[in-house]
Amino acid sequence: MNVSLRTRLFLLVGFAISLAALPIILFSRSSLLESGMQRERESFVNTVMLVEDSLSVRYLHLLTSEVESVLETKRDLRQYSAMIRDMLLFNGEGESEVSLARWQKVLAASGLHLAFYDMAGRALLSDELADQLMEDGRQDFKGQSIQSMLAHRESVSEGQFAVVRLSERDGQEIPVLVCFMPVKRVGTLVVAAPVADAEQSRASLERRMVLGIQERLDSLELSRGASISVVASDGRVLAGKGTHMSLSSIPEEALERVRKGDALEGNTDGEENPVLYRLVYFKAMDWYVAASIPLSAITGPAEALARHLFAVAAVLLVLSLFVMLVLTMRTLAPLRLLTVRAGEIAKEDFSSERGVGFADDIVDDLPVDRHDEVGQLAGAFAHMVKALDENIRRLVDTLAVRQRMQGELNAARDIQMGILPPPDGAPKSPGYSAAAFLEPAKEVGGDLYDFFTAPDGRQAVVIGDVSDKGVSAALFMSMTVTLVRYALAEGLSCSEAMLRINERLAENNPSCMFVTLFIGLFDPATGRLDYASGAHCPPFIVSPNAEVPVRMVTETSGPLVGAMQGLDYEACHTELAPGEYCLLYTDGVSEAMNEKLELFGEERIASALEGLRGASPEEVLRGVMQAVKEHRGTAAQSDDITMLCFRRSEL
Repeated sequence: MNVSLRTRLFLLVGFAISLAALPIILFSRSSLLESGMQRERESFVNTVMLVEDSLSVRYLHLLTSEVESVLETKRDLRQYSAMIRDMLLFNGEGESEVSLARWQKVLAASGLHLAFYDMAGRALLSDELADQLMEDGRQDFKGQSIQSMLAHRESVSEGQFAVVRLSERDGQEIPVLVCFMPVKRVGTLVVAAPVADAEQSRASLERRMVLGIQERLDSLELSRGASISVVASDGRVLAGKGTHMSLSSIPEEALERVRKGDALEGNTDGEENPVLYRLVYFKAMDWYVAASIPLSAITGPAEALARHLFAVAAVLLVLSLFVMLVLTMRTLAPLRLLTVRAGEIAKEDFSSERGVGFADDIVDDLPVDRHDEVGQLAGAFAHMVKALDENIRRLVDTLAVRQRMQGELNAARDIQMGILPPPDGAPKSPGYSAAAFLEPAKEVGGDLYDFFTAPDGRQAVVIGDVSDKGVSAALFMSMTVTLVRYALAEGLSCSEAMLRINERLAENNPSCMFVTLFIGLFDPATGRLDYASGAHCPPFIVSPNAEVPVRMVTETSGPLVGAMQGLDYEACHTELAPGEYCLLYTDGVSEAMNEKLELFGEERIASALEGLRGASPEEVLRGVMQAVKEHRGTAAQSDDITMLCFRRSEL
């Protein structure tokens, strides 16, 4: 079944949009439901708490009014008592009695009672209420004797108060607020005023609170089916709105917990019409505030909002898919043209001579004038086609040049290797065997080795490393090899040959190249090795006897060769015992690096030679090279590798 890219892209983007949108819609719906229900619950609880706070505030307000009324009465009694006391202290005894009688009439008109007792406690002015107040054994609400309050004390110079319950003619008892005002050296004034009964005050307070809270409830907007009620402890509904909640349906232990100060909240899940309820206790009036709301009233608005948002999201999803389809069709139309032109490129013969003509045919009618990504792609495609046409022609020319250069480099390599003797081309001599190995890092390199028989019959061994790589190093190397052979052919010693070579190389050396060089003359009969080392790597001498350690010949004759004229090189020598061999090498061996940039080093060379004590020169070279490759791993060869090994045969 072939499905077009347009269909695939539409299905892919549509699936991606749906995959991203549907979980968001579903999760959003769940979140909206939860948050909506939470808001409705909080709104319900806040409404109930508002009623609770309103009840508390109204109670405190009314209670404050009652207290202020009592305090106002006390202030009046104290003021009247002080005025009468001042009058008594100012007037004479006869005038005082007349003035007291007048004050008694004046106060009686205001519902107040006045009496006066001398220092002995006898009544000089009294009335029925005062006589009842001074009955033997009469006590106030605090249990203090009324008779004792007639005693003069400095601490009560501004008067003291007592509340006493007295009986009226109809047999009912009323509370009376009494002010005892001492008159210095005269007696005690008693001014009394009946006050509201506590039960009557409470009943009045309850009525006013019920009226106020009912007004508050009537002003509230409750959800459908919700109710708030203020219920007395005996089950009477004092005020409410909606269906009243009965306390009889609440277990007694739950009511007991509410009376201790805990708010009772919960729901009736599992019932036919579950509700959310809240019950609190108002201790000051022994009332309960009960509220309930159907759970459907909480979930309904949230579900309606979620359905609305789901419908909007679905419509937006369909519109997005439609717009995406139109844009996909319009976008992919130019891509089909690019596909056709790309197929035409595959049929082109890039080695032909069509040149620019082939590119013009391919890029014709491409939508390069568009400013969107398709236009950029078409422009890039057109530029690629033109560049490809031009680069193909350049590549053909470059390949031809490169092939010629490669041929010349191969020829140079052959010439360079022809200058050096074959690796197994060491002279045949009794008690002597030798082999060499050279692996350049490039086509041609700067390492050199040589072995031949000197005019005096000794075996010449030569190894060196030019400071550079490539063709220039190969030329410098070939010059060095030639100079070494000519110097030793004239019968010069190793140090004399090194001195002459240094002078010749340094005479005309504009690029300041140099070579590390080792020249040795070995006598197989005696084992003596005369040599000169121009800063070259120290050789290793290995005995077939495992008890004899591998040793390095560290003595050097002088510095680098070819760097500057006028240098001296000392003659050095060492000896090889029968069966011992000497390994000469360049720094391509000791400085071979692995992936971690760790050098192979002289210690690893010595370790490799430990296992090659009785090996032939060819086996020694193969063994050391194998150890170098294992250390190098996948890292590339960074320098030319050259080794020369010669052995003194055992007697």
